Amino acid sequence: MKKSHSGRIVLCFAACLVIMVASMLLASSIERDFGRVTVEQIKIPIVTNNQITTYIPAKLYIPVDVTESAPAPAVLLLHGYQNDKDTSAAYALELARRGIVALSMDEYGHGESPIGMRNKGYDQSKSGPERYKMFMSFTKLNQSGIDGIIDSSMGGTAAFRWLKSQDYVLSDKIGITGHSMGTWSTYTIAAENPGHAALVIQCGEALGPVFAPDGSVTYKNVLMLQAKYDEFDYFRDYQPVTVNLNQTRQRFETFAGQDGPIEWNTTYGDFAEGTARRMEFLNTVHRGVTHHAHGMATAMDWFTKALDVQTKLAPNNLVFMTRELLMGLALISALISLMPLFSLLVRFRFFAEIAGPVPDRYTAPKKSWWNMALVSIVLSALLYPFVTQLGHGLFPYPENIFKTLMAGGLILWLDFLFVIALFLFRRWYKKGEGKALGVTMYDMGVSFDRERTVLNWRIIGKTVLLAGILFGYLYILTSAGYRFLNTDLRFIWPFLRPFSSGRFLQFLLYLPFFLLFFLFSGGIRLFGQMRLKEHKSPAVTQLVWWAKNVLVMLGGLVLVTLFEYVPFVMGFGTGWAVTGLTLFDGPFMSALVLIFPQFFVLFFLATYFYRKTGKVYLGSLITALVVTWITCGGAAYF
Repeated sequence: MKKSHSGRIVLCFAACLVIMVASMLLASSIERDFGRVTVEQIKIPIVTNNQITTYIPAKLYIPVDVTESAPAPAVLLLHGYQNDKDTSAAYALELARRGIVALSMDEYGHGESPIGMRNKGYDQSKSGPERYKMFMSFTKLNQSGIDGIIDSSMGGTAAFRWLKSQDYVLSDKIGITGHSMGTWSTYTIAAENPGHAALVIQCGEALGPVFAPDGSVTYKNVLMLQAKYDEFDYFRDYQPVTVNLNQTRQRFETFAGQDGPIEWNTTYGDFAEGTARRMEFLNTVHRGVTHHAHGMATAMDWFTKALDVQTKLAPNNLVFMTRELLMGLALISALISLMPLFSLLVRFRFFAEIAGPVPDRYTAPKKSWWNMALVSIVLSALLYPFVTQLGHGLFPYPENIFKTLMAGGLILWLDFLFVIALFLFRRWYKKGEGKALGVTMYDMGVSFDRERTVLNWRIIGKTVLLAGILFGYLYILTSAGYRFLNTDLRFIWPFLRPFSSGRFLQFLLYLPFFLLFFLFSGGIRLFGQMRLKEHKSPAVTQLVWWAKNVLVMLGGLVLVTLFEYVPFVMGFGTGWAVTGLTLFDGPFMSALVLIFPQFFVLFFLATYFYRKTGKVYLGSLITALVVTWITCGGAAYF
């Protein structure tokens, strides 16, 4: 390799690292309000029979001028399903900037929590696997009197009482906010701790009544943030659309305590009495509420009024999205740095033989390529809604072994696609067009001999080692950021975060299932059977191949997205609501916002690694490792 070329690679690698580190440093500074807020990761002890039996992981934000002699109001923050305490960082930093102590926690089964989601409990009268019964019992709270519900606060009551006990907190001025799953936790905490001062419900049920039978106020000063395009039917009162929810009796009477329809974005009741009620209408989807600027400004205004906080900051003076964009930039920079790092490593003699030419004898005929692409897209679209839901709750996985909930749905969907693709490929290779064209497994990016199927285990072993080094490098970056800057590599939602020991074991368990799909469907079939022609410019080749690979891998999910949201935007409700099958709304529809960016970035890398090695192994390994990491690192854990 020429020195000038080597120098450009080093410069590219260094630039990626500089951008990543600078972005994380600035994001951390913003989170700490440039030194005006201390941010600390803590473990809140849970005491049973006078002994600490376990703990709740949390992040504590304290404005520097808040002390035991100058205590301040506080807010407890609860995330939604498949998220973690750092998803609440946006709320936490905006509250802390306004002089409010903020405590964001990992609820049961999320983030670093050592307690599984099963500790929430479930309605024992329902049938099916325990994890399915738990999902079906989300709307059941401790105070519902349902046999089997253990702690619907998901650890939140223990965290609230710990926060209230701190000398630097005004114990009569504590608010609570939660998103989605966290809203049920919020309601439970409020019911069990009548001393709370205010609630902000981010996409939740409209509970009430304002006055309990004894005349007290169970839920004090409640702001409801309503997503216009909420994918979950129970968060829109089982109505197809949300725009008219202000006219339903559940909202105007039970929630707001009024005699007739209320207005959106209007406050009713009285803060001093705890009866203040408001519904804010946000033009976003379910997941978007946690970081919606108008919703955030309304929540800041609500908390400062309810907690009687004097601040010079206007409600719309917000910096949270700058932090999130910086974290996203750090994440992208870290992933992109894998390419120059690979180029540097294969300069060493030990790894040099991994790099090889792309097979040049076969490219898929244009018509065949589009036929295969269409089959992949249609199968992906048809199977995604049904198979993911089956794997999420009802598929008979051993529940004490396969504990990562979303991963169960994803591996079932991906491996269904793998089995179908394998069958189609075998027919194509043995009896169809592949046989007629005389292709070999060398042309598929598998064999190390042009004519015979020969696996060079020395090179494959080195490839596995190289993938492990690249993965380890990413993990070290993530762990260092989390250790020294209190944040992992993410954009709003959990992407790359350090493992707990239990989550690492889950990662090892699920990795082979993801690898099957990415090695075959995202490797042999995508880069071999559907091999594209090269262009004169390597850059053009990379971009064209990447675009078409993304089309194949994400085209089906684009169709699912259009089916779900186009009717909603047109005013009819989600696609599944229109068809009467709202069971398929929910987690895997809202999860599309996470899957799209993963596949966009990872298949750019997979395309690059295939072009540099001429084999499918390295790209498939890296893709499977990172997707499994994202899925198991912080997602819901049963």
